[in-house]
Order: sequence, then C-alpha cells, then structure tokens
Amino acid sequence: MDPRRPVVTSTGNAAVKAARRLTGRRRGSGDGVLVEGPQAVREALDHLERLFVAPRAFDAQARLVLRAQGRGVEVIAVSDAVLGSIAGTVTPQGLIGVATLAGHALDDVLPVAGLVLAVAGLADPGNAGTILRTADAAGADAVVLTAGSVDVRNPKAVRASAGSLFHLPVVVGAAVDELVDGCRRHGLRLVAADARGDVAHTEVDLRPPTALLFGGEASGLVEGLRERCDAVVRVPMHSRPRPGFTGRPESLNVAAAVAVVAFEAARQRRDPS
Repeated sequence: MDPRRPVVTSTGNAAVKAARRLTGRRRGSGDGVLVEGPQAVREALDHLERLFVAPRAFDAQARLVLRAQGRGVEVIAVSDAVLGSIAGTVTPQGLIGVATLAGHALDDVLPVAGLVLAVAGLADPGNAGTILRTADAAGADAVVLTAGSVDVRNPKAVRASAGSLFHLPVVVGAAVDELVDGCRRHGLRLVAADARGDVAHTEVDLRPPTALLFGGEASGLVEGLRERCDAVVRVPMHSRPRPGFTGRPESLNVAAAVAVVAFEAARQRRDPS
C-alpha cells in the first residue's frame, strides 16, 4: 500500500456511513449493493462504484484493486475496524465494494427468454441467493421474485448468490397476475412445481420457452394459481423406511426444488432426444 494514501479511521466518514446503511432495513429502492471479499468483488467489478480496502488487502489483492481503479471505481483505504463496521460477516476478507444493480421489468425479459425461474413470495435471503446461483448455472435467462419477496440486495442473499446476482436479469416485485399475463402475452408456457403436482418433473416437455414457477417457503402456490398454469409438476420423493426411525419428507426446500427442476430443463435442452 502506498504510505501516502490516507486511511479512513472513523465510521463518521460520509462514504462509510452510506455503505453501512446498505446493511440495514432502511435501504432505499435506488441504493446500491454491498459485495464482500475478493471473489464477490471480482464478479461485480463492472458494476462497482466504490471499493473499501483494508491496508493488508492493498498488497494481497493488488491486481484486483488496480483493475477496479482502471474501471474508474473510487478506492477508499479504511482501517480494519472501519471495514468491520461495514461488513456483514464476522471476519471480513479485506475488500468490500458498493455496486449498482440494474432494474428489470417483465416486459424486458419475457419476450426474449427461453427459460425463466420465478418464485412467488420468497422469504429467506439465503434461498434467494442460492436460487440466483442455480439459475445462472442452469442457463436460465432471468429470475422473477414476485411482490412480497425478500430484497435480493440483502447481504445474505448477495453472498449466497456468489456473484450470480450480477450475471443475469432479476425482476423483483412483479405481481403474480402480471407474471401469468406476461407469459401468455409473450408465448411462454407456465409450469408450476408443487408437492401435489400432477406429474413428475421429468415427464413434462420443458424445451419450449418456459417459466418455471415455485411457491415460497411457507405457503407454496397461492390459491387459484394451479388452474392458471399449463402444467403442475412434482419432484418425486424417494425416501424409504429406515429401521428405528419414522417419518419422511413431504417435499424439498424451495431452493433445492428449483435446482432439481431447473437442471431437468437444462438437461432436456442439451439432449432434446
């Protein structure tokens, strides 16, 4: 680190105060996203506005810091204590960025989408980030989280996405009715997944343009939605009785269900026979 570079040691610094607000519930709709650690910063590099760097990271992550500076990112040296006041983790890794997240609407993504993953009423930020990562890995074109879902800028969601939040469009806050109508208007089949689905997820053709719809953790699909879908599938459970134990799961966690069905769609598209 250049010894001439000033190091911010006060949490009263304006940039630090703005970053700390992003960790709480009072984020505004236009606020940025905190990304922590070298890998997350690397994934969000094209979206960064500001980068806080602890002195120890200037040398350990010199190349990454230089790349950020080369893209016009404001780099601010801060003490470990100040970095810790911004971080959402117990042991921050020396770098915390503030990134912008572009907004997207249904009419931006549905006309050009081949595969959309949608969740109605998702509550858990860890599940949200995991679903974004799954969508990215399965080759989905967009993710839709309907009105009432968790904020994807939640630090836990950002960490769980492992950078995928910045890799594909995410539509947040659309009404379920808008999603259904949009799929009809733009020619996407709407396939819902539910523990009481009519057929196994492997028995439905997922190769045409399709929106896969999942219910949230607590309530599943809302009343009346099944009838508006082109198909309702289930992920079969293969649990079996075990000596000395009773009970079996009724369904998968929503993030696990998304992964199973999304990768079946990816498999069908890769191997159409």
